[in-house]
Amino acid sequence: MAKSLNSNRPVNSPLHSALRTPPATYPTGHLSTGNTPAHFKPLPTSANELTPVVDKKILEELHGNIIAIKPEAFVWNLMYGRAEDRTMEPAKTTGPLSRSECWARDRDLAMECLGALANRQYNQKFNRVVASLVTGGISFPEVMEGISPYTSNKFTKLENANREGDLYKPLVALFQFVDQFFRCYFLELAEEGDSSVEVDKTWPIAVDPKEHQLDQEPPKLLRRGFFDTHDKQFRFSHHLQEPPVLQPDISFVLYEKAENAELPEFEELHWKDVKVPIEVKLKDGFDADRVCQMARYARAIQLEQFDRNFTFSILVSRNKCRVSHWDASHCHVAEVDMHAEPETFIQIIGRLASMDPQSMGYDARFSNFGRVLASQSEEMATTLDVVCGTPTQYHDQRPETHAQNTIVLDLFVDRPLFETRGYLFSRFTRVWEGRDLANTNLEDPEAGLRVVKQNWADVQRVSEAFLYEKTNEVPNVARLVGSEARSHTIDIVSTWSDGNFMGVYRKGSRDVVSDKERFELHKCDKHPEPFRRVLARMIFKGKGRSNTKARDCQELLEATKQWVTGLWGLNEKGIIHRDVSSGNLLLGRDMNSPAFIIDLGLAHWSGSNKGGSSSESGDERTAKSHHHLTGTLPFIAHDLVAARNSIAPVRHELRHDIESVYWVLLYLALREESSDHAKDALKSLLSTEVHVVKSEKRAFLSGVLDPEDNSSLKLIGRFKDLTQFLVRFAGLFWKNNRALQLEEIINLIETAISALPLASGEVFEDFESDVVESARGSKQKQRSVESLEEQVGGVSHQHASSDSRNVRLRFG
Repeated sequence: MAKSLNSNRPVNSPLHSALRTPPATYPTGHLSTGNTPAHFKPLPTSANELTPVVDKKILEELHGNIIAIKPEAFVWNLMYGRAEDRTMEPAKTTGPLSRSECWARDRDLAMECLGALANRQYNQKFNRVVASLVTGGISFPEVMEGISPYTSNKFTKLENANREGDLYKPLVALFQFVDQFFRCYFLELAEEGDSSVEVDKTWPIAVDPKEHQLDQEPPKLLRRGFFDTHDKQFRFSHHLQEPPVLQPDISFVLYEKAENAELPEFEELHWKDVKVPIEVKLKDGFDADRVCQMARYARAIQLEQFDRNFTFSILVSRNKCRVSHWDASHCHVAEVDMHAEPETFIQIIGRLASMDPQSMGYDARFSNFGRVLASQSEEMATTLDVVCGTPTQYHDQRPETHAQNTIVLDLFVDRPLFETRGYLFSRFTRVWEGRDLANTNLEDPEAGLRVVKQNWADVQRVSEAFLYEKTNEVPNVARLVGSEARSHTIDIVSTWSDGNFMGVYRKGSRDVVSDKERFELHKCDKHPEPFRRVLARMIFKGKGRSNTKARDCQELLEATKQWVTGLWGLNEKGIIHRDVSSGNLLLGRDMNSPAFIIDLGLAHWSGSNKGGSSSESGDERTAKSHHHLTGTLPFIAHDLVAARNSIAPVRHELRHDIESVYWVLLYLALREESSDHAKDALKSLLSTEVHVVKSEKRAFLSGVLDPEDNSSLKLIGRFKDLTQFLVRFAGLFWKNNRALQLEEIINLIETAISALPLASGEVFEDFESDVVESARGSKQKQRSVESLEEQVGGVSHQHASSDSRNVRLRFG
């Protein structure tokens, strides 16, 4: 039982009503069915974070994805129930506190804190807390004067504010008082001999995980605190070329405690150090501008804190406090009247101030999770424990409880190989290079090289790791070493009992992307259809090179033969790739290594091999019809693009994947051309307008490259000797209804190889290296799409001539 602060009542949660039982199975089928509406999204990149399109797309995603929850249910489920493998809650001698005990302890603390604020002149604890807030240049009366009293059922300094700026200091002072009140409680327990930890003990300073640490001295502890940051500059990491200007009015920040106990004076802050962003407004409101601002803060944390799975934010006015929980699929929000519900408001602030890293959303599989300061980030090593098990067919099927093995990787997180920036609710794919620490083969330093792909996968889509397991015997496909499916986003159907769900916030009847229209709460009789994601990690052996680094025409054609063979092998296993693009077709690590295919994230599995063997799992979802238009627009097969608005479904088949290889080769050839005609053609292929891309594809397939036609496009660049092959390759798809044969395509490629002149299209390595190094910059770590030297197993990279033109088809 938790220690009772002001009563002898039993410690219990107020929410012991029966929770809804999770459905035995989730809705069948994939989100990529023929009935799913498709829409294009130009993805944000390191170069276009400032563009208005980002805010507009964020508003589109927020529409219908903000779930309103009653405050007590929000606090119970999201502030006391999200951490996995929790080991770091303040503990008593009898063992760790239960969830109910933690909640009751903090509720009692909130009531005592409110009592201290209401009776400050006669309350010893109030004086003790104020005294602990006194630092060098601030006196006891000054600290006390800054803290708002609670009288006549109001926080008077908040209620009487006339300008937004009048709220900054009293809010910060109130937050700091609540924070310190909770700290004093834990210190009091320690003085009484209780084994409960001091609140900062769960936040030790980051240390190198690969170095042996001496346990003779207690670790130095980090501190967290509330600061007025409305006039501070907030920095992003080096990978953002033009970061957006985002300035939360108040921030809950992680920092290193000074020896003299003085609070730090921040000249600027880094988003990596922000734990909770807080926006202040004079009057209450929930218009699109405010909601988008809060979403931008949550997204900034997602971008900078790779080891964080969810985050909290607060929107506060002089009367209302809205606390939000953001994950990869939804935003859950609770509204609290600070004056009418002061205990709940104080408990929210106190809980945020005393959370351990896991409760705040940090993933304990990473070393130093949540505790690496921005000032340490470039030097501090990071390891990741991946607890591997046999992947299930779908992520909503629980994997084996006992892991097969654990792979410990030294991750090179300071130079990610790839990051895809979704807007808000997305997969947020990250790819790092790393080294398996169990591999000690010093003679072959490449033997332990691994590539880790992490993303938030749709639980209703076939597991990508499951598909890779199916392709172990397929040549020229990335090789999976191990995988895990870890944290799930909140399932709003199974998490809350009836009566705790209030509704969904949606924009009004006018334009969804308007920034002035209010978000209105639409009350619902039942929970919305669940949409969940799961944090999936996959480890791949080795890495490849971008096809833009092909040494000559022969290497490119040899790679083409291997890509086609790989796609054919996938089809034999019942797998259609559906996203063959320039970034998903890689060259081998060197000239002697085979090319291979990556990224099965959008692949469709029929549930059986071509030979007829069916799924051993017995799940009936696999064979559902799949939407015909999927992938990266410049590389999607012509008849799929042409049939985009067709009523009759057009299945994505093997021939479409093979045609996408043609478009990749054409793209590589055109980017080496200097003529205006070729540049215009490439621009059209990379257009975000579907009709423009469709027309350009039709022109190429019908003979734009025909060397016998004087009016056709002539290739004169590096890959000019591929012209005849590209013409014949296109002939396989244009008005050709007969089935493709692998032998026919291989013969076509080998004939083209034998006809190549010596050293056709060759680029000398030293020249290429100089070009790459010059483009990259010797002192800058900016990593645009075109400057990545290498690509890796298991992830696609969006190719375009300009970062702002990266386009990908997304569903639902």
